[in-house]
Amino acid sequence: MSNHTETLWQLVTELFATQEVEQIRLLTKTKPLDLIFLTTFDDSLGGPSVSHMNCGQEGRYEIPDRDIFRPLQYCGMYFKAMVSKDNIDDPLWLTRDIVEMSSLHIEGLIKNIGGLARLPLGMALHKAIVKQRVDAETWKHIDTFTHIYNDAKHNFSHEKDTHMFSVEDAALAYFVCRKLGTKLYPLARLATDIRIFDDNCEKAEKSRMPNWIANPPR
Repeated sequence: MSNHTETLWQLVTELFATQEVEQIRLLTKTKPLDLIFLTTFDDSLGGPSVSHMNCGQEGRYEIPDRDIFRPLQYCGMYFKAMVSKDNIDDPLWLTRDIVEMSSLHIEGLIKNIGGLARLPLGMALHKAIVKQRVDAETWKHIDTFTHIYNDAKHNFSHEKDTHMFSVEDAALAYFVCRKLGTKLYPLARLATDIRIFDDNCEKAEKSRMPNWIANPPR
C-alpha cells in the first residue's frame, strides 16, 4: 500500500455506490490488470470512457476542450501499455502518468468553470467563483485529491528505484477523476456535447448520416 492508497479508497467509498465500490475492489485485486474488466466498468459510468473517447485515432471532443479531454486519451493509452508485454516490462513506470493525466482532466474542468486558464488546480479551486459554482461536497473531494495530484507532479522523495504509486492507485485515481468529472460537466462551458460519448462510434456515425444511407432499403 502506498502513501495515497488509503485516501484514494476513502474517496472511492464516498463517491461511488456500494455495488460500484465492490466492482472496483475486485478490479484492483485482479493481477495483472484486467483491461476488459476496467473498460467495462469505465463504460458503465457513462461519458468519456476509454473505449468511447476516440473513433479510430480521432478524439470525439471539440478543439476548445482539448485541455479537458486529451488527458483521458493518454490514460487510455497508458492502461493499454500496462497490459502489453511489448510496450513496457514493469507497469509501475506508468502509474504516476495515469494519476497525473487523470488529475489534469479535473484541473481542466475547474479552470473552465472558473474562467481561470492560467492557474494550477489548487489555486483555481480556492477562488471564490469556483467555490460558488461547485457544491461543497464535490469541492471537498477535489481538494482532498489535489494533494495526490501535486505529489504526482512534483514529489520524487520516495526511496531510490521505487515508485510512488501502485497499479491499484492508478486505477483508483482514474475512477475518482472520472466520477468527479460527471459532477463537473454540467457546470463547465463545454464546446463538446457530452452526450456524444454515450454511443459507440458505429452508432454515432450512423446518426450523422441521412436516414436513407444509414438504413438503406433491403
